[in-house]
Amino acid sequence: MNRPVLSTAVTLVIMLAALPGCSSKKDSAEQSQPRQQALSSASNRPGGAQAVVAASPQDEADAALLKEKVLAQVKSGDFSGIYKQASAGFREVGPEAQFVGLWKLQLQETGAFKQAKEVSHTVRPHDKFLVYVYNVDYEKAKKELRLTFGRSKKGVMELTGINHRDIH
Repeated sequence: MNRPVLSTAVTLVIMLAALPGCSSKKDSAEQSQPRQQALSSASNRPGGAQAVVAASPQDEADAALLKEKVLAQVKSGDFSGIYKQASAGFREVGPEAQFVGLWKLQLQETGAFKQAKEVSHTVRPHDKFLVYVYNVDYEKAKKELRLTFGRSKKGVMELTGINHRDIH
């Protein structure tokens, strides 16, 4: 498979996990300063008004711990661990072997994970899931990594989506 097709295939499959229909319904420089308030997100209000949606301090704290764990797993190549600890809705998108295989192919293309810098943090208004976006430097490429976290029906904070795409 040639490189552009591989990258597109990996991105498409990984993006499926972040789609609202594919996640459960309820489901590093700045890490020492946890954010207590989410950034604004656009609403459908007339005049382009912005709705501010904030996560609870507990959600922020739980997501902060989990996002660092997921980043460490990406860096170490523990994709099986990411899959196994993700939400049930995340796992319904496809089998573990496919998820792990696609990430390994991605790493063959990009080289090893070097560093990640958080570039944004928002809370989705419709479900209050926390979304963190990183610019990631790999040996051979730069990518954007989006991690989405939400609470399960049992109240456990879980990874509900992971999306990896090229930075242009």
